Amino acid sequence: MNNLANKILRKCSFIYQRLNNTLVFLDQGIVSFGNFLVSITILRFLGIEIFGIFSFFWLILLLINNIQISYIISPMLTNAPKQSISNISYFYGSIFIQQLIFTLIIFLFTFFILKFLGNYVLAFQFERFHLSFSLLIVVTQFHQFFRRLLFSKKFYYKNLIIDFITYFVLIFLIIYLNFLNKLNLESVLWSFVCAFISGILINIPIIFSLNYKFKNTYKSIVENWIIAKWLLLTSLLQWFSGNLWIMNAGLILGPYTLGIIRACQTLLNISNIIFQSIENFIPGTVSKKYISGGVKEMQLYLKEFTKKFFMMILIIILVVIFFSKILLNTVYGTETGSYYQLLIFLALIIPIHLFQYPPTYGLRALGKTKPIFISYLFSCIFTLLVSKFTITYFKVPGLIFGLYSTQLIIIFILYFKYYQILKKKKK
Repeated sequence: MNNLANKILRKCSFIYQRLNNTLVFLDQGIVSFGNFLVSITILRFLGIEIFGIFSFFWLILLLINNIQISYIISPMLTNAPKQSISNISYFYGSIFIQQLIFTLIIFLFTFFILKFLGNYVLAFQFERFHLSFSLLIVVTQFHQFFRRLLFSKKFYYKNLIIDFITYFVLIFLIIYLNFLNKLNLESVLWSFVCAFISGILINIPIIFSLNYKFKNTYKSIVENWIIAKWLLLTSLLQWFSGNLWIMNAGLILGPYTLGIIRACQTLLNISNIIFQSIENFIPGTVSKKYISGGVKEMQLYLKEFTKKFFMMILIIILVVIFFSKILLNTVYGTETGSYYQLLIFLALIIPIHLFQYPPTYGLRALGKTKPIFISYLFSCIFTLLVSKFTITYFKVPGLIFGLYSTQLIIIFILYFKYYQILKKKKK
């Protein structure tokens, strides 16, 4: 009887976990598809140059969101399961106060930088958007915080509804403003602010359900920093090693070229669904294989994983290569179709990027994460040293060279260090 009850409980637990995984995947799909639709509507309604300016702002926003994830969200998700039932509400309340302080600092910094230094980059007209973009940072910060807080509290269904409402409101506002002939970059940014506020308002009750105490806040900041300091450094290096090439391309070659580059990248973001799936379940499985079967079993699993996902990526790449011009014409219009070769070159980076994952997960399982940091450090140094010169003199081909080079530098260091550690393990 006890065996039967245990089997039923295990089965129910399995079904519950699969349902949660499905909800997380659907939620990610809504966010990815929502951002994709927004990019298409902005480019089609406002043109490539305005989309390029919007893309530059979006890259800055991604940098700030990466800092938030490393400094606040990842430590919160790591430390939350360690809290007692009586303390968990104080823990979340402390993290929320930390988020408030962080958001205020970022808002003031961005506002004054754009207000007083924005005129130095005339092509992007930063000064005009200092208020709307600074407020956009505030609302996306809180939206992201509440989104991950709901994940931490396992309210997956609520997250799904809120993200659907947020992106529905956003896309509706953009289309409606275009119908009224009032759509411009400023109104797009305010549409983002209004849409994300609608999602935040639904989450207002969560704020009042948390408990707050200064002592707990100070303690949580100290505990989170132990985790956050290396995550933050790695995250910044990772962002700069790739995105600084794109930002320099925008500053040097202008917003029109940046718009084309970002349009191609947005079209290729379908691969992010695969990479997100990899991140969700592969690292844990690699660790289990290492614990149960040692290095040999872990290596076999990583090889099978690489073959399987390489074939999936290869199918996507072949579709892009054979239908690149049709895809650009269909999604963005005929003006972008002539840049199909750029789309192909950017698509070919995706399988190269995939090869970062096996040594990264192997190093994580072995508890040796320093080589990951070193790989991004060298890639970032290379980017800082040569990106401006390469793009200035070689234009778009220089950008392509840089994007490929940074990926290859990371992969070379990861594999070199990984196999070096494996050799020591075998001795």
